[in-house]
Amino acid sequence: MKVSLVQFSSKLGEFDYNLERTVEFAERARKEGSSICIFPELSLTGYNVWDLTFEVAIRLDSPKFSPLLELSREIDIVVGFVEESPEYVFYNSAVYLSDGKIKHLHRKVYLPTYGMFDEGRFFGRGNRVESFNSALGRSSILICEDLWHMSTVYLSFLQGVKFIFALSSSPGRGYKEERMFGNAEIWQNMGEFYSRMTGSYFFFVNRVGTEDGFVFSGKSFVSNPFGEIVAEASPFEEEILTVEVKEELVRSARIGLPLLRDERPEIVLEALRRLKDEI
Repeated sequence: MKVSLVQFSSKLGEFDYNLERTVEFAERARKEGSSICIFPELSLTGYNVWDLTFEVAIRLDSPKFSPLLELSREIDIVVGFVEESPEYVFYNSAVYLSDGKIKHLHRKVYLPTYGMFDEGRFFGRGNRVESFNSALGRSSILICEDLWHMSTVYLSFLQGVKFIFALSSSPGRGYKEERMFGNAEIWQNMGEFYSRMTGSYFFFVNRVGTEDGFVFSGKSFVSNPFGEIVAEASPFEEEILTVEVKEELVRSARIGLPLLRDERPEIVLEALRRLKDEI
């Protein structure tokens, strides 16, 4: 089965433009024979929405989703956007669209509000990490800062997830060498570690382009269940990265390293109860 990662440059606050390009990229991925097309964090709105948050947000039942829902009858789509809840709370969210329906919603759990980041001022925090059945099998969606907290990956791991969709709008930081930032290397190290320790595929989809002085570095990649990067996109350039996914590799990796079988979450639960009482 083929999966496409779409590394593209959103226009800040221009939902209709970004939607049109999302449809175009998804159509291209479908023609390449992909079953799933994955887009970056906040791909429908741009990243630095801040004061635009309340203008670009849409509800899950918004007709603006219609073109993507219709296309999802032919190819499954993972896309990021600003969600407005019925209670008027706004979330940095991503959805998995399939067969004309929203099959799964993830609200970003960890909101960076330090340094150049200011998400906590505008977004509500998600409070769940859940798995779902994608076209590939048991999967989870995590968004950027979520991945910097091992708890989200661990919760996915305990739910038997085999495929982790990691959406990001990560600005390049820590210049390392020509056309390479230090944090891009950290993301690769992270993907290699998580995929190996969970015996899962790790799909890292990062955007490109610039916004308000942010330079988004791209370098999307896929690491297999053995912790090997098997496909990598270029830095800074728009690109569709398409890979062949083989679930039998998940089986082989978990036979060789049966960490899920031997995991003891009850120890973690007991420790958390004890720590909660001590805090």
